[in-house]
Formats: sequence, C-alpha cells, structure tokens
Amino acid sequence: MSNLWRSARKFIYQRLLHADDSPHRIALGVAIGVFVAFTPTMGAQTILAIGLAAILRANKAAGVPMVWITNPVTFVPIYGSCWWLGSLLTGGTAASRNDALQRLQMGGHGFFERFFTYDFWAGMLRIMFDLGTELWVGCLIVGVLSAVPAYFLTRSGVTTYRARRQERLLRSHERRQRRRKARAAKVVVTGDAV
Repeated sequence: MSNLWRSARKFIYQRLLHADDSPHRIALGVAIGVFVAFTPTMGAQTILAIGLAAILRANKAAGVPMVWITNPVTFVPIYGSCWWLGSLLTGGTAASRNDALQRLQMGGHGFFERFFTYDFWAGMLRIMFDLGTELWVGCLIVGVLSAVPAYFLTRSGVTTYRARRQERLLRSHERRQRRRKARAAKVVVTGDAV
C-alpha cells in the first residue's frame, strides 16, 4: 500500500504540479481521464483518453492514469452501480435489474481462475451488450458528475501549488540577496575579503 501511495504522490508531484503546461490544460486532461474511466469501454480507455485529450488540446499525461480508476478489481462495483443508476433513470424493471446484478456478481469460487480465460471475457462482453442502454446512461451521468469536480479541484490545486511555490522561491531569493548584501557590507566595513 505504501508503494501505491508513493507512486501516486510521485505522479501528482512530477506529472501534474510540475508539468510544463497551463493549469487549465492539466485539469482538462484529468477531467477527460476521469470521464473516460467511467465509460464502459474498459480495454480501450487509454486510447480514448489520449484521443480526446489531443482533440480538446488537454494534457495527455495527466489523463492517462485517471482511466485506471476502472480496472479488473473495481469494474464490477463501478459498472454495476452505474447500470443500476441508468436502470432507475431509464425505467428498467426491478426484475431485470435483479437479473443483471446477479449475472454481474462473478465473485466466489474460481473467480481468479476464470478471470484469465476467453470464456470469462466473452461472458462479460455479452453482459455488457445485454445491459447496453442502462449501463451507458448511468456511466455517462457518473462520468460527467465525477469529471466536473475533478477539473475544478485539479485546476485549483495546481494554481494554488504553483503560487505558493513561487512565493517560497521569491522568499528564498530575497534571503540570499540579504545575505550577500550583509557579506558585502562586512567586507567594506572591515576591509577583509571573504
């Protein structure tokens, strides 16, 4: 867990806060990545995020790690919840919701053994097609509702960090200047060379 935290901190520090890009472009890249992460396009999300970032002139490097929100460990609860929301909004019946949720529950004995088989992923693809409209509606709503705050939080965070860093650098520069002046004054008063 500490390695994951260190990797996340390194990404935020190096790729977001110190990126040679405007806060708007960085935040837009993050928002695109978050939006794409919630679309039911697992497997093609990185390509979609980079393509959208290129089209919208956003920072591509900032968006790519965000698509990893949905991964083999998290996709069942995320897509299941999105489908449930879409089903509620599109008027799906309780019976169809319960049937689909039972099919999505792939945990239990043999999950990891089946995870790397063709049958497992073919079954997942069938479920995704069966759930179609409800899943896309739910995913798009959750994606937008997650991407908008991600944009504003990232932009605010990058702007604030850069302003504080600039202030620290300015204070450090002023301290160095004062030390130089003090040393120069000491040399003039005592006549000694430093």
